[in-house]
Amino acid sequence: MIKVMVVDDDHLVRKGFITMMPWREHQLEVVGEAGNGKKALEFLADNQVDLLITDLAMPVMSGIDLMRAVKEKYKDISMVVLTFHQDFELIQEALRLGALDYITKVELEHEHMDEVLRRIVNKMAEQHMRTRDTQVQPLPVTTLADEDEGPYSPEVNASVWKAVDIIHAEFQHDLLLPDIAKRVNMSRSYFSRCFRDIAGKTCNDFIREVRVNHAKAMLTQTNKSIGWIATQAGYPNEKYFSKVFRELTGMLPGEFRKSQS
Repeated sequence: MIKVMVVDDDHLVRKGFITMMPWREHQLEVVGEAGNGKKALEFLADNQVDLLITDLAMPVMSGIDLMRAVKEKYKDISMVVLTFHQDFELIQEALRLGALDYITKVELEHEHMDEVLRRIVNKMAEQHMRTRDTQVQPLPVTTLADEDEGPYSPEVNASVWKAVDIIHAEFQHDLLLPDIAKRVNMSRSYFSRCFRDIAGKTCNDFIREVRVNHAKAMLTQTNKSIGWIATQAGYPNEKYFSKVFRELTGMLPGEFRKSQS
């Protein structure tokens, strides 16, 4: 089992996060928790931890200061940021300090929990493989991701996950790949490739899935018309919405609604 520690100064958030995530399904076990960086370091001094998940804004010792200390004293511990604030500069600083990834509030919805933990476990495995390979043979020095670089840089990863946040927040509006790429400061072609490699699907497929998932919830939770739901899901054209919905679910929206009643 991968031993996990969760650090967040909000007691309810911390307990809720620990309780609701399907840890054991991904060979993860929460062995410790703390309300600030100082308490976390005290725990780490006497306990084995493989993965540290920490908030950034905390009293006594911030998550950034905690990560600096962990990077210096416990190089084998993987780190992930738990953030409820869209402070991109702070997240970038955490990634520069070695954070594998960051978890946002929107990803803590039930349907995203498995995806979040699977992503983290996979990145831990990749990190350990890179560390092992580095010990065997030094890697060539490259500059920052150089668009032909192998593993993507922390900055590139941050840009892709920022794009994911944009999609979740704005799926009801027009979302065009070139515009999203521009907002995260990447070229269209490079962003498209990075998004596919990091998120596991193309940007356009991801947008469609987010929209259809929202539509599925509306179809089961409301009696609103298909046209209204199509608009709420980001598809003003009801006919096109029905086509996309059937491609992803195998059913038309009306058929899906009946199957859930």
